[in-house]
Amino acid sequence: MTIEELAELLLAYLYDKTEAEVHSYFFFPLADFMGLAKIDDGEEVLKAAHLLEAKGFILLSQDYLGQVNAMINPDGYSFVEAGGKTGIIGKYRENPDFYMSARGEIGETFMAASSIPVADLTLKSQPRPVTDTSTRANIKQYILQIIDTILNDTTIDDDMREDLLRDAESLYMQLNKHVRNRVVIDALIIELSSIPSIVPIVTSLSSFL
Repeated sequence: MTIEELAELLLAYLYDKTEAEVHSYFFFPLADFMGLAKIDDGEEVLKAAHLLEAKGFILLSQDYLGQVNAMINPDGYSFVEAGGKTGIIGKYRENPDFYMSARGEIGETFMAASSIPVADLTLKSQPRPVTDTSTRANIKQYILQIIDTILNDTTIDDDMREDLLRDAESLYMQLNKHVRNRVVIDALIIELSSIPSIVPIVTSLSSFL
């Protein structure tokens, strides 16, 4: 299986997992995917995940236990629904049991991805300056904090929550572009700042803009 096929299979898995949840903003451990797909090469899965993130299809994070997690976004959703490009999504749909177990038990072998530091999510074939890498890492952490706050703030109704989550994702995408649209960024910041609990995070994030 090529890295592109592995990436699309992972994306289809995230699509299905998200469809089974109440709302569409959930992070899922890469180790779970490895267990179901019977893959024991954590580095390859991380490369596939980073490829998806570079294409703007998912967002990656790491929890306090060191486990790497992924969340699919609307562009990733559309890509899966369009069938992808390699053909593996269609093959997976026709015979899902061939690619993944119906029920997987994740042993120690399949936990390889969870122990790899966030820094290793950056592909060695695509090096970036240290300052750029540091800034991107800080931006990602603030965006993740914003998403977490939106999900847990009980004063936000469901409709507004969905809108704010999309704003947070759009802001993340804008801040990772080489040419940023400042008008769009400012508009998104204003929208997010309408929620008091998000204001301190946006203020901290602004220092990197």
